[in-house]
Formats: sequence, C-alpha cells, structure tokens
Amino acid sequence: MLRVISLGAGVQSSTMFLMACHGELTPKPDAAIFADTQWEPKEVYYWLDRLMEIGAVHGIPVIRASKGNIREDMLRATVRGTHGEGKRAASMPHYTTSDGVSEGMIRRQCTREYKIEVVEKEVRRLLGLRPRQQAKASSAQFWLGISADEASRMKTSRKPWYTNHYPLIFDYDPPMTRKDCMAWLKANGYPIPRKSACLGCPYHSNAEWRGIRENVEEWADVVDFDERVRNRGGHRGTLYLHRTCVPLAQVDLTTAEERGQSNWINECEGMCGV
Repeated sequence: MLRVISLGAGVQSSTMFLMACHGELTPKPDAAIFADTQWEPKEVYYWLDRLMEIGAVHGIPVIRASKGNIREDMLRATVRGTHGEGKRAASMPHYTTSDGVSEGMIRRQCTREYKIEVVEKEVRRLLGLRPRQQAKASSAQFWLGISADEASRMKTSRKPWYTNHYPLIFDYDPPMTRKDCMAWLKANGYPIPRKSACLGCPYHSNAEWRGIRENVEEWADVVDFDERVRNRGGHRGTLYLHRTCVPLAQVDLTTAEERGQSNWINECEGMCGV
C-alpha cells in the first residue's frame, strides 16, 4: 500500500509530516503531496520550501502538484458584458447579492478541483496507473492532518482504491489537538506556520484579511481580484470576497478594541475547510 501525506502546510499537516520525519509516526509514508493553487501567501511557500528540504533529508519527498493558477483561471472565465474566452472555472464560495440584497454564498467547487482531485491524480501517477485505469481496492492510504478538535471534519473515502487515515487522532492517546500540535512544533524547534489558504479565499476572517493587508503587494493583489471578479459570467448577482458584500478595499477591518468596543465582543470567523 502506498502511504501519502496530504500536505496543506498549515499547523496540523506540517506537524504530522514532521512527526513522520522524526520517526514518531510509522510506517514511514512514501511521499507528501502539496496541492498548489499557485495563489498562497509567500510565507506559505517559504515554509513549504523548508519542509521539502527536511523531507529530502529524511526520505519523505514533498511533491508540489497543481492544476494551475486558480486566480488566473477565475479571471479568464467569461465576464458578463464582454467577449471573454468562455473558459469554465471552478466556482469559489463568493458572497453574492442581487439587486443589492444578499443571497449568501455560491457553491464551492475549488477545493475539490484544485486540492482533492490534484492529490488523487498525483497518487495515481505514483501508483503507475494510466489515465482511466482502474486501481485495485485499498491501493493507497491518504494521511490527513485533522486534529481532535476538528474531528467532525473526518470523512470516509468515497473511492474504493484509497482509504483516509487520521494519525493525529488515531495514532495518539489522547488524540492531538491543534494546541498540542503547536506545542510539539515549539518543543522541536519549529516555527508555527501560517494558515495555508488562497489569498483571495472568501472564508477569511477579518483577522486574516488584516494579516494580508500588512503585505502591500498581497493586499493589492486581492483588492484587484475582488474588483475584477465582481460581475464574472456564469453566476447570478454580484460577487464579493468579503461577507459584508462590500468591495474589499472599503471594508472596515478595525478590531472591536480599535472601535472603542469592549474586548468581549467576538468576531465571527469563517471556516476554510481546505
């Protein structure tokens, strides 16, 4: 059986990968795969480079696989009122309005097409399978970095040729939480990695948007994308990155304390699920 880490390069999957490198998780996985949307923060790519170096030393290669640049693919899709290329693009979960009234979020297809299917395709390549060739049952095992505090996200594989495994939950007693992962990283001399997600992910919390805003180049990137995607073809209504359905450049991202409110007011945060 081929054992592969699905490496998101965030806290949990990085901890799982490094534990395997340290010999704390056995048997040693054959590889780790990072599904690259080509639109992550620079910090994520710097950290990924380091993980690749560590993996090379310990015999667990890190493979960067990609369907393409999700930002460019989205913008190449037909834009309403123009003669666009007409190319289909997987929908991101944008917030949408119609006649100024919020209609919620559109269906998310990006995770499956730019993450899940990319990893599956690369594993099939590692198994030596030809296109459309059927794999034997349980040919591979995917190691997923979900911790005990996120156990509700665990899923059984819907495809018979691979199984899902959750080492942070099943290989530790008691199961590891995100805080446990952070403690392990610190104890072993590693930094706490930045959350891995597309720069323009609509699930970002205000705190995450503020973090992006600290980088002038990355902020200009997402503001430009938000403006250009506003009336993308193929969707009803007007699209926005921020849950307020206000252009990102105009969103009030100040904290409750900065607005003079009590610090007990909690900010509603989105859930990435990537």
